[in-house]
Amino acid sequence: MQNIPHSEEELLRLLADGDEHAFQVIFERHWDAVFSTALLLTKSGSVAEDVAQDVFTMLWEKRASLAGVGKLEGFLFVSARNIIYSRFRKLASQDAYRQYILSCFREDGVESAQEAAELRELDRTIQQAIRLLPPQQQKAFRLSRFEGMQHEEIAVTMGVSRITIKSYIVQAIASLRKAIANYPSGAHLLICAVFLLHS
Repeated sequence: MQNIPHSEEELLRLLADGDEHAFQVIFERHWDAVFSTALLLTKSGSVAEDVAQDVFTMLWEKRASLAGVGKLEGFLFVSARNIIYSRFRKLASQDAYRQYILSCFREDGVESAQEAAELRELDRTIQQAIRLLPPQQQKAFRLSRFEGMQHEEIAVTMGVSRITIKSYIVQAIASLRKAIANYPSGAHLLICAVFLLHS
């Protein structure tokens, strides 16, 4: 493992270049603060954890533009707040949104047969992208999404810390979202896929 500098500026520069070790250092330094901020604003542990993972997924996805960030802590706080506000705005249409997602998997009618075929093709694309993940990320993601294991259980199984597992899963989700970003299928199926890849 390479020597990671402790300067925030250097870490952000390395992160902008795609350095996974720098990402993990930042993740471990700031996870608790981002989670605490989200918990304070949402009053829900499960929602706060989702928000924190969304923040770090965004951080990895937009890493190339982060070298110029002046204060990472402030950037993460604003990102968490914006994600929470966005979630609150969606609450009014939450039931409609869930029904929309469920409609992707309906089994009746000609249209649904076509959608089922498209969904199977999209699933093949996602499975291929999973196979291309680094081994540790792939294992953590599979144990989480396909085996239904909690982060604590995965950490014990893989012999690493819980926060390292969170980091692996966040990076895996970011990679998989990128893999389906330009998928030629209908927008509704992409929404289904992103829903399935929600952190």
